[in-house]
Amino acid sequence: MSSTTQIDLVQNFLNALDQDRRECFLTYVDKTYSVYEIWLYAGVLGYDGGFSALEKWIVTKYPKLNSRELMLGEIVKLEGDIDFLRQQVMNDIVKPDAAATRIAHLSKELRGHVVEVEKMSKVTDRRGLVLAGADKVMRELKSIFKGNDDVINALELAYESVWAALVEEK
Repeated sequence: MSSTTQIDLVQNFLNALDQDRRECFLTYVDKTYSVYEIWLYAGVLGYDGGFSALEKWIVTKYPKLNSRELMLGEIVKLEGDIDFLRQQVMNDIVKPDAAATRIAHLSKELRGHVVEVEKMSKVTDRRGLVLAGADKVMRELKSIFKGNDDVINALELAYESVWAALVEEK
């Protein structure tokens, strides 16, 4: 499927939403960095397209800053700075006592970055699992009661309520 067709698929989904739901969804997309969470929310609203189509639409319309990726890049740079400073000490370019303070400072900064990346990963993983579990339960319930419009309508309202509660727990 071409990129334009995928973006049109998402645009058709948005056009089918009422004004309030579309505005809520677009606000959520704007403020949320997780494409996976956005995809789950779109599913709550009735999006039945693929993940890749939605991801391409998000990248095109709402580019995201990947702070985890930036932190990982900083970790690599800090490791390189520490190694470079150690090499300078070994080559008698920098005195060991002068380098020791700088290496200690860089090492402390490196550990802080590693801890921050681990926190980001744990929070993202935990939140993603909770949202994916809720999504799975609601899809299974809809599947079980398929054909019973009264129950399906009630489930869809419940699904949106559950989603709103989970999103508020950030």
